[in-house]
Parts: sequence; C-alpha cells; structure tokens
Amino acid sequence: MALCRALLGVMEAGFLPGREGLNGWSWIFIIEGAITSGVCLLGWFIIIDFPSKADSFLKPEEKQFVLDRINNDRGDAEEDRITASRILYHLKDWKLYFWAFNLMASTLPGYAYSYFLPVILKEGMGFSTTESQLLSAPPYVLAAVMTYISGWISDKYHIRGPIVAIHQLLTAVGMLITAYGKVNGARYFGAFLGIGFLQYCVPGVLTFQANNITSHSKRSVASATCIIGGGLGGIFASIAFKSSESPKYTTGIWVTFAVSIASIILILIMDVYFWKINKRAKKGDILIEGMAHWYYTA
Repeated sequence: MALCRALLGVMEAGFLPGREGLNGWSWIFIIEGAITSGVCLLGWFIIIDFPSKADSFLKPEEKQFVLDRINNDRGDAEEDRITASRILYHLKDWKLYFWAFNLMASTLPGYAYSYFLPVILKEGMGFSTTESQLLSAPPYVLAAVMTYISGWISDKYHIRGPIVAIHQLLTAVGMLITAYGKVNGARYFGAFLGIGFLQYCVPGVLTFQANNITSHSKRSVASATCIIGGGLGGIFASIAFKSSESPKYTTGIWVTFAVSIASIILILIMDVYFWKINKRAKKGDILIEGMAHWYYTA
C-alpha cells in the first residue's frame, strides 16, 4: 500500500488536467475508483474466506493440514456461530476498545498526510502544484521499506505492541518537525520521518489484535470494532486539520500528537497485562482464553 501511495503521488501530478472538461482531481477519482471497483469485483470470485471452503485448489489432505495448523496456533479451525448474545459478550472485552483506539491513532495521521501534505508543500514551502504532488511520493517509498523491515522483526521476535508504539512516536515527532521546522529541508525531513514510520502502524495494529484473539465470532467482533476506530481516525482528521489553519495546521498537529501519546500508553498497559497473564499461564495457574499452551503476543 505504501508503494502504491508513492506511485499515486507521481501519477496525480499529471492526471489529464482539463481533459473532457474535468479537473485533474476528478480524473483521479474516476481512474482510481474504477481500478478499485474492478479489483473488488475480481476478488469476489477468487478470494476464499476460509481453508475449509478452498475446494477449487486444495486437496482434502492439504485443507486438513492448513486447518490443523490453525488449530495448533489459535484453536479456532471450527467456525462458531455469531449470535447477539455472543456479540454482547465479546464487546465486554476492554482490549477491543484499546485496539480500536490504536487504529484510530494510526489512521488519523495517515489521512492527514494524504490530504494535507501536498497543501503544506505548496502553500507552506512554496512548491508548485505539480512539484508538491511529486514531492509527496518519496516518503512513501521509505514507508514501504520500513513496513517490510518492521514486519520482519515483529514476526521473527514475536513482538507487536512495542514496535507499533515506536512507529507512532516517530510519526508524531515527524509531524511536529513538519509543522515547526525553520527551513524547508527540515520540514520535508519531518514528512519523511512521519510517513516513513506511519504506514506500518495500520497493519501492525491489525496484526497485534489478530494475534491475541481466538474464535471466529470474537475475531469478527474485534475486527469490526477495530475498523470503526480506523474510520473515526479519518473523521477526526477532517475536523482537526482546519483549512483556516493552512499550511501550519496547528490544531491538527497537536491533536495527532496527543492521540499518538495516548495510544502508546494504551499499548504499554496492554503489554504489561499480557506479560503478567502469560507469566501466570506458563506457571499453570490459569488458562488464557480457555486454551492450554496459548499465550498473548505482546
């Protein structure tokens, strides 16, 4: 996604301005929307929602192998029915709301950079419209690299929360540098720092949540709750980053900083809780999620 965003910055700089009586931004929505709709339509026919339904390309023994791996990992290869009572029961888990806030703290600066970085480059640093679109692309190349590196480290060492927290902190610092840097080079470096470490946060939070959830019904509720938080990030970005404050966006910058720090605190609380519960489970004092030898991923 980060690489796609980098390419979009280049493409948006020269998308058919004035062609057929439409502005460049109109063509952006038409072309990108058509591509998205086409991919979604194709995905409807080729994406399988669970291994047990992959009859078209997996042999019975291959399906069983995958299901056994899922059972060994999280014990939910069998689907459990989603009911209103189960949804209400799962919604009592406080961790779901922490992850939703974490995702909101990840999407808020993401939307802000997507919408307002070209404005900051143009009005705040004096670049032309085309130059601003082109200059908004390189930070996303760094973002793609950092996302792969951090994802690899996270998988190798089985840690999620601390890496997300570090990325959110560096994103917040980058936004402050962009807002208050004295020279354009420093402000552009802030954009590199912010965007470069931001893009991992969304998949990082989603993985952090997924690794610590069992059962299909709870996974569905947790995913929905988390995505709601992500959507709220976009709403808050549009409110906090006021056009009247362009190109500094002081309110938006500080709201993002405060939300990022709050998210880091919530991650710290969860990780301390996970470490304590895992310690008790390894001693045999308790079962986590009712499963033997299953532990939280901090």
